[in-house]
Amino acid sequence: MDGGGSPLDSALVSGDPDQQVDALIELIKRGDGAAVAKVLPLVDSGDVAVRSEAVRAIGYLGIAQAPVVGPVLLRMLSDSDEMVRNEAAEALGIVRYQPAGDALAALLGAEPSWMVRASIAEALGSYPGQATAGLVQRVRDVEEFGEVRRYAIGSLARTGDLARVEMSALVAEFGYEPEIGPQLRIAAYRLGDQTQLDEIAGDAGRLDEDESARLLNDIEDLLRSPQPPTLQEDSPRIKTIVDVIAMRWPLYSRQAGAIRDKLPK
Repeated sequence: MDGGGSPLDSALVSGDPDQQVDALIELIKRGDGAAVAKVLPLVDSGDVAVRSEAVRAIGYLGIAQAPVVGPVLLRMLSDSDEMVRNEAAEALGIVRYQPAGDALAALLGAEPSWMVRASIAEALGSYPGQATAGLVQRVRDVEEFGEVRRYAIGSLARTGDLARVEMSALVAEFGYEPEIGPQLRIAAYRLGDQTQLDEIAGDAGRLDEDESARLLNDIEDLLRSPQPPTLQEDSPRIKTIVDVIAMRWPLYSRQAGAIRDKLPK
């Protein structure tokens, strides 16, 4: 950690937004949790870039200090600037300050910015059981931005808040909607529904490039916890799906190869 009067310390208190942002970025790179106390005052800066970068830094550096940084991040969810609110939502997904779950759930449908709603939906994956109904509502809202709906699906799958039968009902309702159908099928598969792999294989042969990229990302996410119970058994089928995407869209061949290498043998 830098001692008193170090260049980083001086930059943080300089009042110059450019210096402060550069210093905050450097602190994030260093990963020094002890620097949180020096960063906290900057969330009240009059400069949006400084506030948002300070909030981002608190998220990365304050993971082990949730009782200290959590209330600050909650307050920043009501900032006047959407970039600051977005960073606060993302940070609360990292820090996992338990009282934040209810606050995030309440904001999921009320936040005016779709970008922030998407980050809130993603963050709620860190708070199992605290927003199940709200996340399902986002998925069912056909007027909602696709990004928000997809993050809501991802959080429902990661937390396991929906039983397989409930996820299957969502698949039956929206599974053939290109914008979220593949993500719903991946989510249902994560919860143990092997039958979805046949539909996912069909999707891989007809999705456009953007949709294929999202599907590839979702397949890669299956390698993270919680993994589907039959992932090892299904690895050959999943490799075939990945190969189809790579063959149709060579730009994603490297990512596809990395996924193949990581799948259980």
